[in-house]
Amino acid sequence: MQKLTRKLGYLLFFSFVVWSLVPMLRLSLSMDTQEAIVWGKYCLWGTTKHPPFSGWVAYAWYALFGHSDKAMYALSQIFVTLGVVYIYKLARCFLDKTQAILAAALQFGIIYYGYSTPEFNVNVISVGLWPMCAYYFWRGYTQNKWRDWLLFGVLVGLNLLNKYVGAMLLIALGFFVISDRKVIKLIKNFKVYFAAAAAILLLAPHVWWLWQNDFEAFKYISQRNHGGSISSFWGHIVYPLKFLGAQVLFAAPALLTFAWFRHRNENDEIAREGEKSRFICCTALIPAAMFALICLVSGNAAKSMWGFPCLFMWGTALFYFLPFKIDEKIASRFLNVMFVWVTLFALAYGAQCLVTTSQRYRTDVQAMARMFELKWAKKTDMPLKYVAADVWFGDIMALYASHEIKPMIWMSPKNNPWFSQADFEQSGALLIATDGGEYANYRARYGAAVSTPQKMTLEFKNYFGKTKTKEILYGCYMPWEVENAAEK
Repeated sequence: MQKLTRKLGYLLFFSFVVWSLVPMLRLSLSMDTQEAIVWGKYCLWGTTKHPPFSGWVAYAWYALFGHSDKAMYALSQIFVTLGVVYIYKLARCFLDKTQAILAAALQFGIIYYGYSTPEFNVNVISVGLWPMCAYYFWRGYTQNKWRDWLLFGVLVGLNLLNKYVGAMLLIALGFFVISDRKVIKLIKNFKVYFAAAAAILLLAPHVWWLWQNDFEAFKYISQRNHGGSISSFWGHIVYPLKFLGAQVLFAAPALLTFAWFRHRNENDEIAREGEKSRFICCTALIPAAMFALICLVSGNAAKSMWGFPCLFMWGTALFYFLPFKIDEKIASRFLNVMFVWVTLFALAYGAQCLVTTSQRYRTDVQAMARMFELKWAKKTDMPLKYVAADVWFGDIMALYASHEIKPMIWMSPKNNPWFSQADFEQSGALLIATDGGEYANYRARYGAAVSTPQKMTLEFKNYFGKTKTKEILYGCYMPWEVENAAEK
């Protein structure tokens, strides 16, 4: 048994190292990662997309390692490792040690625990926080200790401060509670209210920030939820199936591995215990089912990546409800297969990094920032304080310019409430647009103060010399020019 525990540790370490190193083949961080760092720098209690926790973590880590891009890949793996460790700890509440080891290891056959993790974002943090929340809830529910309830409350607060869909886990736990005969006893338990108070205390400043800023983040969620192109009746049918199908597809390597080993070995008797069975069913099925239900009722699409943290109990559920006889030799082979999946995912990701000409992978961010600074310097002697652009170009300038530059995303002060609108309109800005329509919006908003756009061609070259070009527009917002013209 000790050998299997060590082997799971080796698997965790192997995955951590591989996914911390392979993404270094990229020239640039993902857009989500850059955005999280910028949020952490400027957004104290909220953003117009998500709550602030991912930004706090990202910027603190980025600053700790001297503004190193490469360190951000390791940050993602810290949360993945935390998640798998707590999946094992939670699985031990329902399974024997060997089964729990394999249930935790099985997560590495799910794309969310490998291929998707180089993009540090709210979803990667959720992979760590959801199992932790569920574990301390179960401990509090079954052992009723102050420490467990307090940790549960704090983690619930952090989970919701990370991403609002953390509420899906609370819904799942709520279904479990009302299905159990202990519900009245739980309602009378003062420790539960203590946990709730801890969560509310953490969330209160963010809720106040939302109130002060017209709940802009919820408008973003609404826009993202309308991401489908199917209309009328069929949207209610297709989108739930599409979302659930995506979750099964992303978990296919894990599901196929489990099915193969169960087929090859003698099946065990299924022993279901009421309370435990209900908890596993609720946490394994309800979060994803809730997303599908929302699609079914609204007829709108849900992003498949919203299911990122929803699969944390799938391994435990499989070994609990569909057990098979496992000896040490079988368990060791099972872990070997998971090593193979980590390797294959990493090779696929590495190959993508080598051959792609995508700007999200192949942008020389330092050189680009310097180039745009020179463009501004040729137009005016005024210091460059703001860049108005989309998230990608705006955050590149914010992170890699030679001095502090603030990103005014979409040139909209309303969407960037952490900056002073008066200062922006006095200081001017460098403008970057990916197409004419975007630049036309800038001119419509600020009129003659926005210069005529200039074209620029960017090149993105892969490791084998293949090049892709992209044409963008740039210009300047210089309100003082309008004032000078009026004076003349």
